[in-house]
Amino acid sequence: MAPGVNQGVAAELKPRRDWTLKELLATNPSLLVALDSIMDPQNLGAILRSAEAAGADGVVLPERRSAPLSAAAVKASSGASEHLRLARVAGLPSAVAEIRRHGIWCVALDPRGELLPWEFDLTQPVCLVVGGEGHGVHRLVRERSDARVRLPMAGRVASLNASAAAAALLYEAMRQRSSR
Repeated sequence: MAPGVNQGVAAELKPRRDWTLKELLATNPSLLVALDSIMDPQNLGAILRSAEAAGADGVVLPERRSAPLSAAAVKASSGASEHLRLARVAGLPSAVAEIRRHGIWCVALDPRGELLPWEFDLTQPVCLVVGGEGHGVHRLVRERSDARVRLPMAGRVASLNASAAAAALLYEAMRQRSSR
């Protein structure tokens, strides 16, 4: 059933449901993740895994400028891609505007952000926007976000990769929510 490299486990799943942004917002999410130009399938899968583990209600993915939800991404997600609501959108800038109109704060993860993650109230309904490897969050998405947060860096490297940064921010949201 599953020839080749595997870990001795195979499953037959129902086809994944694609959500529209409107359908996702109708669930009244309190924690969303939006991905801006995540091109590496391994990073995509790792972010989906962290999002699901941290209790995200869904992930917003652009139709273009995004890694496909390929076998590599699904494997890297360790099954999280099957549990998350995934909404594909034509353009992330307009999706961010729509998310904000729905009363959800959009917070871009930006190395030049004005705030540290613990300086922003992540207990309110929030969409965490994570930018791609190298380019970060695009200008229009950054401008349409309500706030920009940065992760402090104490070492000699200037930044984390996208999946590690997303995990750090997601777990700060989880920490704040568990302590309220």
